[in-house]
Amino acid sequence: MRIVVALAVAMTPAISTFAVHAQQTLPPLEVRSPRIELPWSQTPAAVGAVSANELRGDPQLALDEALVRIPGIYAQNRYNLNQGLRLSIRGFGSRASFGVRGIRVLVDEVPLTMPDGQTDLDALDLALLHGVEVLRGPTSALYGNGAGGVVALRTRDVPELRHGRVDLVAGELGERRWRVEAGGIGERFSGLAAVARRELDGHRDNMAADSTIASGRLRAALGGGVLELSLHTLDIDALDPGALTRAEADADPSAANPAALRFAVGESIEQQRLASHWSRAIGEATEIALRGWIGERDFANRLPFARGGQTVFDRRFGGIGVALDHRFTTAGLTHTLSIGGDFESQRDARARFDNAEGGVRGAQTLDQDEKARGLGLFVVDQIELGGPWLAALGLRHDEIRLAVDDAFIDDGDDSGRRVFDETSVNLGLGYRLGDSALLYTRYGSGFETPTNNELANPAGGGFNPDLESAAARNLEAGVKFALATLRAELAIYRVRNDDELVRFELDDQPGRSFYRNAGATERDGVELGVAWQALPSLMLSGAYSFNDYRYEQYRLGDDDFGGKAIPGIPRQQLFVETAWTPQPGWLARVQAVALDRVFADDANEARVSGYLVANARLSWEGRVGDVTLRPWLALNNVFDTDYTDNLRVNAFGGRYYEPAAGRTLITGVELLL
Repeated sequence: MRIVVALAVAMTPAISTFAVHAQQTLPPLEVRSPRIELPWSQTPAAVGAVSANELRGDPQLALDEALVRIPGIYAQNRYNLNQGLRLSIRGFGSRASFGVRGIRVLVDEVPLTMPDGQTDLDALDLALLHGVEVLRGPTSALYGNGAGGVVALRTRDVPELRHGRVDLVAGELGERRWRVEAGGIGERFSGLAAVARRELDGHRDNMAADSTIASGRLRAALGGGVLELSLHTLDIDALDPGALTRAEADADPSAANPAALRFAVGESIEQQRLASHWSRAIGEATEIALRGWIGERDFANRLPFARGGQTVFDRRFGGIGVALDHRFTTAGLTHTLSIGGDFESQRDARARFDNAEGGVRGAQTLDQDEKARGLGLFVVDQIELGGPWLAALGLRHDEIRLAVDDAFIDDGDDSGRRVFDETSVNLGLGYRLGDSALLYTRYGSGFETPTNNELANPAGGGFNPDLESAAARNLEAGVKFALATLRAELAIYRVRNDDELVRFELDDQPGRSFYRNAGATERDGVELGVAWQALPSLMLSGAYSFNDYRYEQYRLGDDDFGGKAIPGIPRQQLFVETAWTPQPGWLARVQAVALDRVFADDANEARVSGYLVANARLSWEGRVGDVTLRPWLALNNVFDTDYTDNLRVNAFGGRYYEPAAGRTLITGVELLL
């Protein structure tokens, strides 16, 4: 019912202005994430894009402020910095207890996702964000391990104005931030450096966090091409309030899990990452791109139980990649061909210790080296078939090797090796309806391996010998069009996923995630996205997703979950926004996010009701002397709605629920120098 109400509210201003001719036009949209750069309306794939201009006045709490505008994406956990933002695309990634799984994430063409398939978004400076592309469905298999989709982020490498920028932010929940950036633009070199500091008390007990992110970008003309270098560092300490039972959440949504307080649950992370990307045109029809990255991540946490309740690891990771794009014509057909490959490596020196009350470290229970290596080769070809027809072909082969070397042999040698050889196929066909619209259909196969930590053995150290990778078959059809004042897309899809990865907990290790395979799942969905420049001063946008996700084959002991809904994903999701510019410099935005019911367990016995949350933004931009000012005011959860911000699927003891923050006011100012 609430979904229907939200739709009615969203359509009211649209209907009232439908007959008014709009003079302002939408900017042209080019997308790169399908491996070949094309106009959005001529790309036979489900891909959404958001620019930083659309996010003006957002409080920059997390990346979901941008992603919620794209259908098919579900985000949780905005405020808990310990667990980090959780993302799922068409249901892939919903299994994760923290971070991102089943989705590939790129930053400035370089993978942020680790070789074993896990991604953490905690080191992103959102003030540098220039744009986001999200590739959903079968085309994402062109990137390898991660069947759900691709999130491609682009960041600024020069100041917005001349010399730099200063940001100051304050708000409820103990939100305190400052940020400074400086840089310049030269004839052959340009770049910037930025430092961002954040402190947050949080809306629940045991939720305080602080983080420092430093970023550097350099762009230079080199070797007849363009070299881009980026350096990102992170230092974060964050407590975790944990999940509550339904009764606890209803009684006091600001409370922490009692075990989180007793064991001082939290984490600390230090990370450094250096990435490079070099591209050069070779003649008029060929371009080559090289990329490389290297980094380290030192991690320590405390979980809400005693035996093995503390984990530390030192991670070293890196990789290289190459892509060659070539345009040619043969037999009357025009080809845009892209071939390339990636090599990635990761090594974690992991140890576990007992966790005494108060977070005191006890005896060691695990000591092992975990390694992941991935090699992938791909070829992609988009073919102009003549007339309105075009075809897209893709093939990729990946070999992923995971290994654990056990150095804690008092309880036996748990060393092991796993090798995953996977070939992904992608086929697409498009039919142009003039210059501004496209009908398309696409089929693709994809896969996702368990990550190193997901392979943890419930019986002890080493790898879980019973856990396999998941294999997906995707079929979608869609239509998209881009007119002067209206851009819209509709996609309908079906996914068959064999050996779905399912999260569970053990009663003696609550809060720690283990995984098993379900037999098979099916996912049917509809996605709709719209952006309409209704008037020169009025912009309307929306995204809607319908998700019918269910287990087809899944038995656990005497329980048969066949026909049950896959937990952790709402059946429907809606985002609508009205952006109004009453006069130059001013921008007012009102948005609503509505979600349908969602289940918290495989048996569908724990059900979370749907909800609607409204947000408001007000910002101004103007000049005071030589300084450009951008003060803004953001109000989240305007009507103080009670809802669950993060759901821990299949948690032990019914501790599924992490309550969301109530009405929250945040304000800030940007000074561009």
